Amino acid sequence: MKLINLVSLDRRRKIGALIIIILVIAGIGVGFNLWYQSSRYITTDNAHISAPLIPVSALGTSQIISLDVDLGSYVERGQRVAEVGQPRVSDSTNMRGFKAVPTSPTGVEAPVSGYVAAIWAYPGAIITTGQPIMTLYDSSNVWVTANIEETKMSRVHPGQTVKIKVDSLKGATLEGKVEGIAAATAATFSLIPQQATSGTFIKVVQVVPVKIAIEKPDNSVLLPGTSVEVKIRTR
Repeated sequence: MKLINLVSLDRRRKIGALIIIILVIAGIGVGFNLWYQSSRYITTDNAHISAPLIPVSALGTSQIISLDVDLGSYVERGQRVAEVGQPRVSDSTNMRGFKAVPTSPTGVEAPVSGYVAAIWAYPGAIITTGQPIMTLYDSSNVWVTANIEETKMSRVHPGQTVKIKVDSLKGATLEGKVEGIAAATAATFSLIPQQATSGTFIKVVQVVPVKIAIEKPDNSVLLPGTSVEVKIRTR
């Protein structure tokens, strides 16, 4: 009986030692992988799709007669997107305002090809010079803006290859390259920049916007403002 107990105890000790060895090897593997990834790549999910947002407006004070597109519509450059006219002032003694039917109807054309990102005014509304009717985004000129911590910026240079994981495309991964680096931190352009006195100063790691060009597949639609995760190869 004692011999059986000793054999059983020795077996448990061997199994326990084997488990410890496996855990140590796994820990070493995980640690090596983390070191390898951090030494060769910079990864951040503080990034989003960007594109030029183009306001579409009339040349002077006008009244909107009709809209020819809707939110999310794709338009070609030169396509009519709205019709406006000169508002007719009512001369009624009992009512002052605008008559329902404006004069001199004129078409408003899309300045770029792209999608309707927002509509700011609808038929019947009076708009002034420069007031946008809608906003388009140029789908042919889309990039990623990634905010990289300042402590890592010495490793980022134009031309480096980038993997871009796009949430809105079900996590699909696109290729890209670092195209440009902002000459100021993101906080510099905030409405209320942080300007603490020396007595209350707390050091906060700043982020620097990095522009990443995307090799976009023809069939994909990348929406400005949507989140992505970038992985910049630094070595």
